[in-house]
Amino acid sequence: MQARLKTSSQWTPFPEELCQLCAQTLTERFFEEYDLQNAKFVVEGRIFAEEIVGRFGLRFENQLKQPNFEVSFDFNPESENALEMIQKSMDVVDHLWTELLEDDFEDSELAVVWQSLPFEKKKYHYRYSTVNSDLEMEADMLLQEFEKKLVYGESELDDNEPLQTAREETILH
Repeated sequence: MQARLKTSSQWTPFPEELCQLCAQTLTERFFEEYDLQNAKFVVEGRIFAEEIVGRFGLRFENQLKQPNFEVSFDFNPESENALEMIQKSMDVVDHLWTELLEDDFEDSELAVVWQSLPFEKKKYHYRYSTVNSDLEMEADMLLQEFEKKLVYGESELDDNEPLQTAREETILH
């Protein structure tokens, strides 16, 4: 998940309890009405110094594509409470999911770049993505492990046996 503002770099993740509460709220709101039996809402987010970004996705069993709405809004930690601001943004998230679910997941015309949406005297920004949160997390972990091996010279491949085997199989087939 990337920040909307170019100045946003260091962040704090949403607390796990908050993610669970937001997912539960979305589940209670949409599951029965839209028959989402083989799915679950997943929520993650980042709190930056000047903005808050949240991803509100719906993960289906046995499906790689995870429809998400990412919502971002400006944040001033000196005058605003992050938890209250995230809770207020749930009305925007509710609106976005309602639109998508009523259109039977027709996502071809949804914005994949940040769009503005004024709501209750605050400007929110949103975009649609299909990033699978679990796969993204696993890829990040693999990249971190690979980076450690490159930086520190650690290698599980002391000999070239697996590499040669892979090349030989490619040539034979």
